[in-house]
Amino acid sequence: MEIWALTLFPSYLVIGFFALVVWWLIYDRVLTRGYSVRDAVFGNQPNPAVAMDLLGGLLASGILVYAMVTTAPSAQFRFNVLGVAANGTILLVLLAALRLLVAGLLRLWFGDRLDAQGERISLNNELFRQRNLAASLFSGVLYLILAAGLAEQAVWITAGFHVDKVWNVAGTWLFGLIVVVLHSFLYLGYGPRNNILHECFHDNNPAAACSLLGLIAGMLPINHGLLVVYGKAHHWFNTPELWAVLGGSLVIVLAARTVLQLALWLLMRINLRYELVIHDNVAWGLLDGGVIFSLCLVLFALMV
Repeated sequence: MEIWALTLFPSYLVIGFFALVVWWLIYDRVLTRGYSVRDAVFGNQPNPAVAMDLLGGLLASGILVYAMVTTAPSAQFRFNVLGVAANGTILLVLLAALRLLVAGLLRLWFGDRLDAQGERISLNNELFRQRNLAASLFSGVLYLILAAGLAEQAVWITAGFHVDKVWNVAGTWLFGLIVVVLHSFLYLGYGPRNNILHECFHDNNPAAACSLLGLIAGMLPINHGLLVVYGKAHHWFNTPELWAVLGGSLVIVLAARTVLQLALWLLMRINLRYELVIHDNVAWGLLDGGVIFSLCLVLFALMV
């Protein structure tokens, strides 16, 4: 670390505060229009589901600011404070647009189906009216996937448009979707009543979302690390070796988790799928997410 870089900290403190304010305004005025974020956070009955969803967006904003600085084409970009702020605003607008798109796709997926409380399923309704922590945790998963993708093309000002990076953005989002589907299929089951969307939006089951969050938070850094190793000439759709290494990493993590599941069943007759899906065991969901994340962290440490 270069000591002179610390002189930039006050400027980036202002940029970070600016990003948080911008995201709050976007969240309040656009993403949750018709609901009061202020009352949900600071009212007489604070809503932890809304706070968790807002936290997901704020963390995504931090990830994007970090990605801008670390992936800039030159160190001089760090001194262009106004450029960093403008670039960050572009990324936050893109993140908000993607969040709106995902919310719309969820409405299309659920159609006229009702949740366990008899209300039509929508993301904002689950957050503000149902105070659904499972939906907010799933939204956090989406924020991580979207931010991880945008981080691959984090610099637009001065760096310009790079096709290979755009392919990496799309590839990262595709990989995130694959991980979500595999987690749902292997640990929750399959069918209209056995998937992550049903567990989060109909059954309000935060245990399943916690487990998924651990897997996503662990695999996305591995994906980014591999993209850095393979370099500029390679991207998701022209490098089969990337698919092989990343797929192998995912298989190793899932296999290790499966061994744990079998061991607990054989030694203690504990059915982990039952704990996640039937019993809605949040305590195990948290531990499961932590175990999976730790497995990914060890694998990531061995690969860098």
